[in-house]
Amino acid sequence: MPSTVEVTGHRPYACRAGESFDLLAGRAYGQEVMASTIIAANPDLCDVVLFEGGESIDLPLVERVESPDTLPPWRRK
Repeated sequence: MPSTVEVTGHRPYACRAGESFDLLAGRAYGQEVMASTIIAANPDLCDVVLFEGGESIDLPLVERVESPDTLPPWRRK
């Protein structure tokens, strides 16, 4: 079952040279798999592998990334 993501808004972010969607997702959400959420908010940049620096993207603000029902047993609190 996929994680539950509730996007509550966006904030602008200026990318740095060498950053990627999965790197940004790891920093912003603690999970690289959330890169698809950032890509969905920035479809015009979906073909970018590494940013050159200076690109402006919308970084989604998420209310909830995972719920206990979607976590594997060893990650449940």
